[in-house]
Amino acid sequence: MSGPPTVLVDLAGFDGLPVARALFGSAIDRIAPFQSLESLIGETIPVSVLRLCENNFRVRLAESDLAAFTAAFQLHQQQQVWLKQFDWLGSLLLPDQMHLLAPLITPKPPHRIAGLQPNCAAPGRINNISVLVWRHAIQAKPAVELHLASEDRSTVESLLPLAVGDLP
Repeated sequence: MSGPPTVLVDLAGFDGLPVARALFGSAIDRIAPFQSLESLIGETIPVSVLRLCENNFRVRLAESDLAAFTAAFQLHQQQQVWLKQFDWLGSLLLPDQMHLLAPLITPKPPHRIAGLQPNCAAPGRINNISVLVWRHAIQAKPAVELHLASEDRSTVESLLPLAVGDLP
């Protein structure tokens, strides 16, 4: 997929939900853990937001928008919440072909990979390597994004039947 480089940033803490609501809008209240939505920050910064648990969120955005997103977040700095980009966290972007991916991934119960709906995620393992499978739209194109330790990226990539970054 062509386009600007992206980053993953986690937003979490006691006040994670109120800050997420202020940044991403009230729709964030209507998604459960392991569900996601697309949003705009300040009407100019497109983001994908995955709810990891009650007060924790993972945000995918263009690397060039990171400074503006961080500035918007800092307006809520008095809250008990943090924003962190983990050095160890990597991702693989794949075409939305779950029928090819599902047989390779062992889900963590009670989650399922087969039949994973758009704007949903599930934890699992590929060859004993932990992954988070996130099915969502990227630049209005259906995709599957695998979140995993950066050190495991090349191993997992070699096991996949799909070309990484090759979106239709």
